[in-house]
Amino acid sequence: MGGYIDQSTWTARTVERYDASTDTWSTFGESPGDHYTFVHVLPLPDGRLLVASMEAPFDTYDPASDTWTTLGDAAVFDSDTAVTQLADGDVFFVGGGMDLDDWGSAYRFDADTDTLDTVASLPVPRRRLAATLLADGRVLVTGGLRFVDEIENFEALTSAEIYDPVADRWTVAAPIPEARYDHRAALLPDGRVLVTGGVGTGYEHLPSTVIYDPATDAWTSGPTMAAGRALHTATALPSGRVVMVGGAGAGRAVELYDPATSAFIALPSLSHGRQSHTTTYIPGKGLLVISGSTAELYALGATAEGEACVITEECADGTCEDGRCADDGGGTGAGPGDPGGPPGGGCSPPWFDLGAMPGHAAMLLVAPGMFAWRRRRGVRSTRRAAAEGRRAAARLRAGRAASKKNEGDR
Repeated sequence: MGGYIDQSTWTARTVERYDASTDTWSTFGESPGDHYTFVHVLPLPDGRLLVASMEAPFDTYDPASDTWTTLGDAAVFDSDTAVTQLADGDVFFVGGGMDLDDWGSAYRFDADTDTLDTVASLPVPRRRLAATLLADGRVLVTGGLRFVDEIENFEALTSAEIYDPVADRWTVAAPIPEARYDHRAALLPDGRVLVTGGVGTGYEHLPSTVIYDPATDAWTSGPTMAAGRALHTATALPSGRVVMVGGAGAGRAVELYDPATSAFIALPSLSHGRQSHTTTYIPGKGLLVISGSTAELYALGATAEGEACVITEECADGTCEDGRCADDGGGTGAGPGDPGGPPGGGCSPPWFDLGAMPGHAAMLLVAPGMFAWRRRRGVRSTRRAAAEGRRAAARLRAGRAASKKNEGDR
């Protein structure tokens, strides 16, 4: 969808669609407006798609009627802005910057009324930040970059804030242990947030990771990645594991974070080195990775029984055991606690970590069947996951309170 392309044969309105069932691309008409840079395409709860880009009115596309609508009153000057979706499907834009100006503006696109509302501003203006939807419906904003007038230089930030969309209020969170920007963040099954990589204060690509626990407002150090990376993607799989793909400093490297062991696992490399790309999880197929003029389907769920594997998600059936896909005797995937199974048991919805997507990579439309599934299940899955996260957080707080009481009794 959109992007800077060869305008002798194409325009910034060109839309292409990938059909995972046939592994083919097709031109899918044009959007009403030009979408050159910082292009975001997000699924709305009613099945439509919202298209937002820098200095352009929002467009919506309805695959059911094959119609486009331009929302002339809705537009965001989107430059290095973080974008994520709230629990009800509304789209949240925050921060950004250009040249020597940073802003803390925040906007909420109301998916029911197709209106863009200005909400409370971010306390610390910043660009190249990350915004992550928490399990309780709030949004965590981490790190970023800002211009500091006093020293006429840019500063990587350690600050973090949490936005409450119900109260329309920001609160200051505990600072990140290490300043970073162009990093990525992903929600884990237990409600914590994994923050990976980015650019540090010395302009180095960071291999470090940190984990935020909203129940305690505390950060802990995570495992170190094999490669320092920034402008990468962090995509959560249905199992709750998170795949790190490419990025500046990492090139073709792919590795996976397993929350059950809090460790990274090296995966096979991409065919091309990539940064500022997009990664889209397609159930039963794998990861569609796009940048520049090339795309590749990083296969997951296609490895037959007896063939080599690293994680269960690679296997068409069963589990990955001792480096081979094996039949577990009961459906696809591993059980709770098994290697490759969902951490802590249960099924996790296929998260689309929109907050982790780089704003300045062109996005795409994929086969409409995927969005039909999203329309039927997306809102219910999000609400169910939020409820489960709140219950887990409540149990954790109750357990900690009981432990403190026992210590006091002793």
